[in-house]
Amino acid sequence: VGIIGANGSGKSTLLKILAGVTAPTRGIVNVNGKVASLLELGAGFHPLLTGRENVYLNGRILGMTPADVDREFDRIVEFSGIEAFIDHPVETYSSGMFVRLGFAVAVHANPDIFLVDEVLSVGDEDFQRRCRERIGQLREQGKTIVFVSHDLSIVNTLCERVILLSEGTMVVRDSAQATIDYYLRLVGRKKGIHKIASGPNEAILSHGRLSVYHDQRESSAATGFQVHLLSMGEVHASTSADWDVVERHEDRCTARGNMPKLPVTQVWNLRYEDGKLVWDIALDVERAVRLNGIDANLFLPTGYTNWYYGEEQDAFSAIAPGQTQFIAMHQPDSQVRDAATTAPDVTELPPLLAHVDTAWDNLRLQWVNTDYVMGCRVLQAGGILPPVEAEFEAGFHPLMSITLQLGASREHIDCLAETYRRMRTLTSGRLTARFDDGTIRLWWDGRELTKAVNVYNSLYINDFWNNSQSLNWEAATTEERRMRVSGQSRRFPYRQEWEVMIDDGGIAIEMWLVTDESVEVQEYQASIGLQQEYERWETPHESGIFPPIEKGHTDWHHANHDYTAGTWAKAFAPSLPGVALEVTSDEIPFRMTAINTEYNQSARVLQALRTAEAARIRLEPGKHLLFSGRIRVLES
Repeated sequence: VGIIGANGSGKSTLLKILAGVTAPTRGIVNVNGKVASLLELGAGFHPLLTGRENVYLNGRILGMTPADVDREFDRIVEFSGIEAFIDHPVETYSSGMFVRLGFAVAVHANPDIFLVDEVLSVGDEDFQRRCRERIGQLREQGKTIVFVSHDLSIVNTLCERVILLSEGTMVVRDSAQATIDYYLRLVGRKKGIHKIASGPNEAILSHGRLSVYHDQRESSAATGFQVHLLSMGEVHASTSADWDVVERHEDRCTARGNMPKLPVTQVWNLRYEDGKLVWDIALDVERAVRLNGIDANLFLPTGYTNWYYGEEQDAFSAIAPGQTQFIAMHQPDSQVRDAATTAPDVTELPPLLAHVDTAWDNLRLQWVNTDYVMGCRVLQAGGILPPVEAEFEAGFHPLMSITLQLGASREHIDCLAETYRRMRTLTSGRLTARFDDGTIRLWWDGRELTKAVNVYNSLYINDFWNNSQSLNWEAATTEERRMRVSGQSRRFPYRQEWEVMIDDGGIAIEMWLVTDESVEVQEYQASIGLQQEYERWETPHESGIFPPIEKGHTDWHHANHDYTAGTWAKAFAPSLPGVALEVTSDEIPFRMTAINTEYNQSARVLQALRTAEAARIRLEPGKHLLFSGRIRVLES
């Protein structure tokens, strides 16, 4: 049971009455079972005693016998995480250490009723996560938990029912979502809260949390939508900021939230345009600060069962009891800026379609399941920042603009995949070629010929293979029978530019390297990974059978032995057309080879390998041709 309300509404007083610390002036309290409470920081601790002695003292106060404390002592100390300080006087403890030890004793007292006040917000992120997990375990055991907090997202996560108090009076007692919804509307005119609306859609901004509604029903989880900043290993949530709505209108508003531990103010601009909610997110930096990561998290209820991401779509996996980590539903694609989700009609949750605009090259959009205690779907927009982008100078920094459409038609969502397919797909007759974040996949008569690594390249620099899949690729530009795409290296001062053209029976491809500084390459290759059905290979100098890829193979193995320079390699399969990798430039000598991948990839590879004539291939600043060739489908 959660208890919420403004300061002075009686929340903490009610817990003290339930705990027997304060006697009621009138009325009766019936408590059935052993009570453990965590009401105030350091309550029940003697400052001159050590942590060990206070564990026994506090355990006795909570009804544990010395034998009970002996039995649980090691688990209490391990949970608290302050083993190194357990024999120090608690007057030397920080506030976080107080909370860790007090909470650890309380939850291991095996209470029937557990009373928790706001003190959980004092601990760090890892401790708060473990507290939520422990409370979730107590809940699964059928214990009674009474939880007081101003953090509505935690209340919604932990509580099945919520009571709203105002000036000592119970205003509402209902489900978590219904009570929190009522509370947000009740206090909607306070400085950090504002509601905007357009037709059937509403958005309520409440102290760094954005909640969205369609036909007066909440579509977001009560956790709402939040922005998290990662700095110095700590997550700084928008809900921890001091918010002020500085501009208010019926269909738009601007709010500023001063982060308590960072010289940063989050600036949110919210507005409705043609029935769609546009959420602009920016940072106003007072002085230079390092931000290692930024995430806009759109928390949604588990009533949403299907996700859509670029060309992909699938059902969300179940969030199982005991799941303690966030789990991604798919691999992020740096080119995808659109995502959607739908729910069964019986849930009355509207389809949701999201689009992100940003100048941030490394932003990734991703569908995620939270841990079991939180129990939400999340659309995350953001990511970890590379070191060169992590330093924010003083000034105003726009981050991203998220456009949300609640109640989008299923036809509109279905068109999402087709739009992305067209953006990076070339088709001619029986052949389809599609760019896929650093690789090219090929289909012939609807059957995929490529597998695992697909068509890609890799450069060996400073004893490290740099695969094209690891680059930050921009959106492909497609026109008729030609596609162009560019990808920037995260590690080295270069980018790659590819041009892919459909020609008769295959594709022609040019791969260029554009260097900002001198780069020394030990060797590099361009390859195509094929289905395991391909059994036979040929080069200008040899032919043979691919050996089986045995379970346990953890490395790539060359099938050929002669590495004399050549211009083609071919592979053949009984039920698929043959494939040829051909070099069309006379300027660069390549050694053609046939390879088996390791077992998990289980693909056959045709490769054009360029080795250094000297110790290195030195590429000066400028544009350099890496590979010019064709991949041809051999119909006969």
